[in-house]
Amino acid sequence: MTWQEKLKNLLTTWNSMRRGRLAILGFVLNSRRTIPTPNRTIPTLPEIADRRTPHAANGAREAELDARSSGREELIARVLDVCTSRPGRPLVVIIGPAGIGRSWVLGQLRARLAGLDVSTADIKVSAGDRDFPALVGRIADELGAPPVRGESGAAAVRRLSSAPIRGGRLVVLIDDAHRLAPESLSAALDALAGDRITFVCTATTPNDGGGDLASLRARGLVHEERLRPLSVSAVDHILTSLLGAKPAPGLAAELRDACRGVPTLVHAAIEGYLAADRLRVVDRRAHLIGTGAPRLPITHPLFAALRDPATWPVAKALSVLHPLGEAAPALIAATAGIGENEVLDVLRELRASGVVTFRNGWRFRVPMLAALLTACLGPYERSRSAQLAVTAIWERAATCPDDGYLPDRIVDAGRLVDVERAAAELLAHGEAASEDARAVRWRWAACGLIADPVRRAAALHRHSVLCAQHQRLAPAAEAAEAALRDHQDWLAADSLQELQIIATAGLASNGNTAALRDIAAAGWHSGGDATRLVTRAAALCLLDRWSDARDELLAGHGTWHAGGTGPAAFGQALTEAAVAVAGGTTPTAAPPTVEAARTLLQALGLGSPDAPADGGAVRAARSGQWDRSLDLARSAIATASLHGDPPGQAAMFRDMATILTARGQLNRARAAIEDARSRHLLLPHRLALPEALLDLTIGEHQQSRAVVEQALTAAAETGAIAGTEELWLHIAELESRRGNKDAAKLCAERIEQIADELGTAEAHQNRLLARVFVEGASDAAAEVLQLAAEQDRPFEFATTVTAVAERGFADRKLLLAAYEAFGELGALIPRARLRLLMRTRNVAVPGRNATVAENERLLATLITEGLTNSQVATVLGTSEKSVEGRLTRFFQRTGYRSRAELATATLRGCA
Repeated sequence: MTWQEKLKNLLTTWNSMRRGRLAILGFVLNSRRTIPTPNRTIPTLPEIADRRTPHAANGAREAELDARSSGREELIARVLDVCTSRPGRPLVVIIGPAGIGRSWVLGQLRARLAGLDVSTADIKVSAGDRDFPALVGRIADELGAPPVRGESGAAAVRRLSSAPIRGGRLVVLIDDAHRLAPESLSAALDALAGDRITFVCTATTPNDGGGDLASLRARGLVHEERLRPLSVSAVDHILTSLLGAKPAPGLAAELRDACRGVPTLVHAAIEGYLAADRLRVVDRRAHLIGTGAPRLPITHPLFAALRDPATWPVAKALSVLHPLGEAAPALIAATAGIGENEVLDVLRELRASGVVTFRNGWRFRVPMLAALLTACLGPYERSRSAQLAVTAIWERAATCPDDGYLPDRIVDAGRLVDVERAAAELLAHGEAASEDARAVRWRWAACGLIADPVRRAAALHRHSVLCAQHQRLAPAAEAAEAALRDHQDWLAADSLQELQIIATAGLASNGNTAALRDIAAAGWHSGGDATRLVTRAAALCLLDRWSDARDELLAGHGTWHAGGTGPAAFGQALTEAAVAVAGGTTPTAAPPTVEAARTLLQALGLGSPDAPADGGAVRAARSGQWDRSLDLARSAIATASLHGDPPGQAAMFRDMATILTARGQLNRARAAIEDARSRHLLLPHRLALPEALLDLTIGEHQQSRAVVEQALTAAAETGAIAGTEELWLHIAELESRRGNKDAAKLCAERIEQIADELGTAEAHQNRLLARVFVEGASDAAAEVLQLAAEQDRPFEFATTVTAVAERGFADRKLLLAAYEAFGELGALIPRARLRLLMRTRNVAVPGRNATVAENERLLATLITEGLTNSQVATVLGTSEKSVEGRLTRFFQRTGYRSRAELATATLRGCA
């Protein structure tokens, strides 16, 4: 079949659709393909962060060592210098709080001293070898010359002092030197230290060796190093190394603050969040989702020093009760069933070891340790401690500045406290802090505590609506279904309509199209005619059957308009949405409550296509805030894995793919499109243009056209016309470039029809561009450039200028403005292509040095994405031989030895 016949068939289909009949298309579409790269490894979005299988454990440990070294290299170098070159300082002391990495530093010193042919002796001080003779015996054991039975300490010292040492130098590494008995370290130093022997000790703060170390400092014998907390950049490095993804904005800083920069706690927190299933990787960015505490087994080494029978119950109870300040010890005593004085003794011991501190109450030095300990509580411990906390606050025996503390403890206490008061407080907190993720848990718990069916129905309704407004579709649908199933007799008619639509949207979020088809056919099993009609129409929209929904709503206008406040408002709002997508005329007599209905439908993905559900990411993309748009999109995708997929996110995925493609991250763009297509999204044909442009970028012209034709077919079957004008424009441009003027003209005529029917600014601009492509109309070029300049959409402005300039209509000033806009966006590919166009128009490209650096950055990006040299040449508009030459020079200049090494450096932000 010729292209003319294909195009006529496609147009016939659209015209038939407008008359209510769908024709069978007379062409076969090619299946979609991914970029055919030899080493393409794109994760599904979102991806659960790797939990590190046993097979991967060694690699994880290597990454951990590399990550833990962040910020430690200079310290290690200074200590090595003392050990090998400065005999006048026989003692090096490395101090820092527990978990800061003291033992790890000793391990690094041991390995590096061995490489310098320096002998080492490793001593881990324990309770049995705290005094001087025991210390000397341990050193002798390490050197392979254990003490002889009956040998005195002095004799052992003389023997060690004269014994041969490999390499001529010995470094004694003593871990936890603060445990040594007083004067032991001084005695060992006086007896053994000298030109051949240096001691390197670690000690914790605040207890760092006491008077023994102070006297040695006074004698000038000590070189002291303090291990500082990790910086935010070091924590960022740890997350990247362990998760294989860069942390989302703010995550590294949040983790650093919660762990106070202590490496052991940072690693434990990551392990705990993985175990709690709270880490998601989206587009190579790691996100923390949900509100649950990180979980570690009680046998984890982190808790080893706390698992003493007297300490363990106190530490666990303190993890929950410490926000109550000075009231905590008495409550801990009641929880653990021991005396308050015993609790205080344990707390003082924990303070001496650096675990807790006292400032207006007992608190953990590192907040993350408290979070990890809360997950170790058993069910009774959790409920009992929560009961005591709630009672103390209610009786004004304790206060807490955190507004979320009381509702959290009420949920944990359950029915152990006053149920009526608990439910009222939970509902009040859940309403006041509706945007707080914890509010979902509070309101749902309140619904479970309310016994009165009328009040419970109202609570479920309110909880469902608030969740839906914040796009938490899974809990919204759960509450709606519970209310409709168990309490429909107690629901007002307006509430019934609202809950039916939310429950129906929940089915779409889960991809339950079978249930949606049942509702579309027969409506919900409860409610009057008006309510059932509107719910049927909502199900039709959620099935992407827009023209059917429009026709049903227009035909039943009299029923839903007179069916009460709820059906009238939602009927009007749904009709507006269906007409905006499928065309037609909306009834003008809108009820006063329609705005609230529009807002809720927008959140559910059933609003106007010009105002998509995830407006934040889309608005940021349109206004040129591309980095923010990507961050918001990734966060929304990660959160959706917990709260359910909003059906109205096609525009968000579309913009995400567009941005990634423009920046040269082609396989990541492909992954975003594939992920979007795996979901139940409305208006999926809106994904076709970025996919077609992606195919076009790598030279897949036939595939690009096939994607667009397939999308037009799907849109025709659903009755959607909004967004199809850009697909017709894409075909018109392809046909115009090929010289098929008749085909391009047919496409332009179809765009004209759609623009007249929709009446939107976007459709009108596409109509003008079609005239530029097909007719070469200068008046259309001038108007579309004017419209593009007036909008605050930098990428659309720059692409419009480029498209019009290719037909010879844009002047030098506009070309430079478009070039600058692409540069500010980081749109490397369209900027590189615009450079070629500017040179053909004899327009000087500003910034030669910046252009060279930018070309290298684009080349590195494409190589990191796994493109072959041939594909890179297609993207850059050059020859494969030229690409080979550029790569050779690039690798020589940067020092990277392979594409894999470059990819790793890019992931870590080093390239």
